[in-house]
Amino acid sequence: MKTFFFFGDSLTLGVNDKGMLGWTGRFASTLDVPVPPTTFYNLGVCKHSSHAVIERWKDEVDRRALPESDVRIMFSFGVVDMAAPEGKPIIPLQQSVKNLEALIQEATSTYPIDSIRVLSPFPVAQAEHRGRIEELHFAYAAVCRKYGVGYVDVFTSLAGDENYMGDLQDGVHPAEKGCEVIAGYLSNDPSIPDWIA
Repeated sequence: MKTFFFFGDSLTLGVNDKGMLGWTGRFASTLDVPVPPTTFYNLGVCKHSSHAVIERWKDEVDRRALPESDVRIMFSFGVVDMAAPEGKPIIPLQQSVKNLEALIQEATSTYPIDSIRVLSPFPVAQAEHRGRIEELHFAYAAVCRKYGVGYVDVFTSLAGDENYMGDLQDGVHPAEKGCEVIAGYLSNDPSIPDWIA
């Protein structure tokens, strides 16, 4: 049986989606897998940085995955890291990159590399914040190439998608339409079939 885990912040959780599905639920509904026994866990937590995800991911999986589970994990974070409420990022870019690198090393020592995907952080409305996220996105992609982990770039597509950017009602979190857009890009990404299979 396959067990899918989605780790991240409030964007993974699906804040602002009144349908209560978020992009994870909408994406999961597009997959051609039997439910049950396939299980999906949305483990997004509001305001969680890369550091916070690293601190909790392994314990969360261990508590939920049955011994016979074929575990698949998708990590998506970075928007919180690059927020700068006091004039500087909550987590500096280079530290955020080191956090991802440590996470990949830990995850790939436990699970097959093909069972892990890193989803790019999402664009936001505020230009300076979006610029920092874009720089982080490129750095994350380089880390994933270094370790051979599948990196799914939705940042580039979303930043140029009016349906997505126009749906950020609070400037950060998409509502229903934006979550559907994310799910659509994910469903069409060429690396996703191998991750599912």
